[in-house]
Amino acid sequence: MMFLPESKWSPRYEAQFYTIRMNTYELLDKPAPTTFGNDECSLCNYHHQKHPAVYYKIEVLRGNTKHTCLRRYSQFLHLRNKIHYTERDDNMYTKKHFPPKTGPFHRDTPQFLEERMEGLCKFLMDVLLRPECVNNKWLEAFLDLSSGDEDQ
Repeated sequence: MMFLPESKWSPRYEAQFYTIRMNTYELLDKPAPTTFGNDECSLCNYHHQKHPAVYYKIEVLRGNTKHTCLRRYSQFLHLRNKIHYTERDDNMYTKKHFPPKTGPFHRDTPQFLEERMEGLCKFLMDVLLRPECVNNKWLEAFLDLSSGDEDQ
């Protein structure tokens, strides 16, 4: 599958092309439902037990279909740690610009959560636009890209 930025993507494209939207978050009292199932990727079962927790909403658009993934900050961090850049040694950018963990004084303030969401979105876009990350199993599991394959 091939990622396209939303500005270059159209629902007329085949399901092999996708884009994402990430512009909201939710505070949930229990773990978000997942469609991962029994995947070999440990990211699939990567849930913390501490709730309520903030989940960032990622909409994945493929052709005329759309599905939503709810991911915690810790899952983004896990993804960052699992992705290996083989072609370039510039992953320091992603490590340096990855949003910080929560501090004790601004834990769930709307401003902090908005800024963190913006940073996580920038990180995800950076990863998605890297040619060496095309068909990365961790990224595919994170975005649940296998969702709906049987319908296509």
